[in-house]
Amino acid sequence: MLLIAGAVALVLAAVVPGRDTAHLPARAVKRRIYWSGSAIGAALLFAGGLPDLQSAVAFLAAAAILMTGWAYFRTPYLKIGGRIRSAQPAHRIPDPPAPGR
Repeated sequence: MLLIAGAVALVLAAVVPGRDTAHLPARAVKRRIYWSGSAIGAALLFAGGLPDLQSAVAFLAAAAILMTGWAYFRTPYLKIGGRIRSAQPAHRIPDPPAPGR
């Protein structure tokens, strides 16, 4: 059951849209949703693999590789050191300012 919940969390992290807030643009909100959902999904997959530690670590590694790879190749959600890392040049542009600014 935890494996299914983990998989659902990973899918929801990828499909739930972000929206503009008073302090953050939609892209920054979506980035936070994506990585929060990814962390929750990876934790659930790890817990679902227990008590077999090898399976639990394999599920965790698979989720980390999948979500990081998806973020790098398909989205502007991989931001390290204030810079957006992406395989696509269009995704590397800085976040737009928040709507109220």
